[in-house]
Amino acid sequence: MDHRKSVESELQTYQRRCVEAEECAIEESAKASTLQRQLTEEKTGITSRIKRATKVAMRTFATKFQGKIDRAKEKIKALGGNPKKKLVQLTQVEANIEFARILREVPDSFDAEAAKVEAWLPNVAGGIVEFDSLFAGLDSDLIISPISSDSSGAARDNVSLETLAADVGVRDFDGSMTDELGVNHDDEYVNIDD
Repeated sequence: MDHRKSVESELQTYQRRCVEAEECAIEESAKASTLQRQLTEEKTGITSRIKRATKVAMRTFATKFQGKIDRAKEKIKALGGNPKKKLVQLTQVEANIEFARILREVPDSFDAEAAKVEAWLPNVAGGIVEFDSLFAGLDSDLIISPISSDSSGAARDNVSLETLAADVGVRDFDGSMTDELGVNHDDEYVNIDD
């Protein structure tokens, strides 16, 4: 019997230790879950703070450089106007000065230059005929035919695009930047704004 009591006592001790171990495991699991949740919350908080800091930095960066961007846009816009014209004129003036120096250095060079240029004439003489031919072909390509038999009346059949444009009030279709007096306004239409 003593042996039986001893075995029962050991069994109870063992069962108690098992219960304690299970309780301890449950407690540790709860602690692990709590720590895992806290870690997730901390990561979320850090990510959120990083996003906020990034937005603030981007806003600061954009504000800081907006002035530079605006100044650059103004300079680009200005480059399309008067400086562009002056640059073309400057190039022409410099070329004329160089040409005058060449003529002054070699008095016979003007006649030689004229003969050289006249020799080029046969190579480019057909240019006017070719241009007129291409332009006539382009003019015929701009005739608007009706899409279907009932899409336009007889008054609109085989009418040029220019005639149709004039009928709806377009006065100048020769150049989108040229007014009715022939003045080119292309510099006024430069648009860099977003």
